[in-house]
Amino acid sequence: MIPVLHLTPLLHCQTRPRFSHPHPRRTGTPGSAFQSVSSGRRGVRRRLCRARSTSTDAPAAAQMDSSGQPLRRDLYAHIDPYDSGFLKVSDIHTIYYEQSGNPQGHPVVFLHGGPGAGTSPGNRKFFDPEFYRIVLFDQVFGGSWGSTLALAYSQTHPDKVTGIVLRGIFLLRKKELHWFYEGGAAAIFPDAWEPFRDFIPEDERDCFITAYLKRLTSSDANVQIEAAKRWTMWEMMTAHLIQNLDNVKRGEDDKFSLANNLLFFLQAFARIENHYFVNKGFLPSDSYLLDNVDKIRHIKAFIVQGRYDVCCPMMSAWDLHKAWPEAELKVVPDAGHSANEVGIAAELVAANEKLKDMLKK
Repeated sequence: MIPVLHLTPLLHCQTRPRFSHPHPRRTGTPGSAFQSVSSGRRGVRRRLCRARSTSTDAPAAAQMDSSGQPLRRDLYAHIDPYDSGFLKVSDIHTIYYEQSGNPQGHPVVFLHGGPGAGTSPGNRKFFDPEFYRIVLFDQVFGGSWGSTLALAYSQTHPDKVTGIVLRGIFLLRKKELHWFYEGGAAAIFPDAWEPFRDFIPEDERDCFITAYLKRLTSSDANVQIEAAKRWTMWEMMTAHLIQNLDNVKRGEDDKFSLANNLLFFLQAFARIENHYFVNKGFLPSDSYLLDNVDKIRHIKAFIVQGRYDVCCPMMSAWDLHKAWPEAELKVVPDAGHSANEVGIAAELVAANEKLKDMLKK
């Protein structure tokens, strides 16, 4: 079988923005089943079919499976992983992984947001555990951001992917970073923006991403902590259509905002995300992911986008939709960024159900 990439953003993701509070890590070693997720397994034909393109609510007929039954739209029940561990990806980096669901099922890879956000147990609930082998990774350096990774991976390995579900599109272009970190989104959330802005002296406000890099890597631990808290709070206060107070409180937690507590903690959300944005995601060009859509045009794909997503505004989903009209675009009219907003979660589950129905044929 060939893996299905799923973003939530990430994606997705959730009642969470481009990040979620990482759950406790468990030790272990990757098994052979884990390796097959990236290498692919034989037995299921890769189906080439054009997805219906739409930017409005899909008609009722489109919400039925091939047997005429309504597609499921509610989340699945909580399940525990049957396998977990740490995968060594370089001489100095390891990433946490887990597998849940059906060990013999069709593998689906969940890519969280951030970068640096981490997965959470709720991420498993988007998938039918009887059909899918659900693989979650914590990307140590690297939803929104999950959509970036899903597109980059599938464009590099188009023969390894049978389907893609994307949420909160983030193409890591200059205009997207400028919108969120240089004052565009401040027009909608001025109250959340001012604490983020005011931490930086006026003579350094020509580039907030660079200014925060200086403070997130400061030799003064107190400066690091305060910079990480303000960076994280800005995102948490803008990630939902209606602000989620639990996420806001989480942003005030020193250990979540700055997991690199001198020598004892791994780098976490603020520093990892800032590092990737300073380096433009290490992509070759600003429009790289759009320029390479032809490589994945044959793959069945779904794009779920909140109309009022401030973190990853709809302009990116729309640009991707125009470049890739074969992918089915679903705009949720009453949602922001988080994958756990009711409308977005429902569309993500429905998209996974459509892929399941397709793969059963």
